[in-house]
Amino acid sequence: MAKSTRSKVKRHWRAKKREDSVYAVTDAARLHRLSQKLKIITQTDAEGDYEIEDASQNGESAEVGENEMRDSMELDTNAASSKRISTHGPRGSRREEWRTSKGLPPRAKSRGMNRQGLPAAKRKSGRSHRRR
Repeated sequence: MAKSTRSKVKRHWRAKKREDSVYAVTDAARLHRLSQKLKIITQTDAEGDYEIEDASQNGESAEVGENEMRDSMELDTNAASSKRISTHGPRGSRREEWRTSKGLPPRAKSRGMNRQGLPAAKRKSGRSHRRR
């Protein structure tokens, strides 16, 4: 039931996150970085050995190209060093809120052991027993 990332509901909420939340800054920085890379690619020929002159640049392409290359490299290093925001998993769900309001940890710890002596998994592998 709408588990795929092609789901319209999931795509709608992801787009809303990109526009309205704290992820908007990260998305805008990523979009800017990618557009700068594409701009540099379009300014060089297929082999990459010399830059293509445009009439709109008026001979400033060599200087601008080198500066853009430095900027794009700085953006890549800044993106790698910045803290990543995870959107995976149930963060701040209604169940977690209820558990914290009762003084419990947000997620219950697994106490069971399997036959090999390892902690038991929450979901069991194999074929489901429900007919579909």
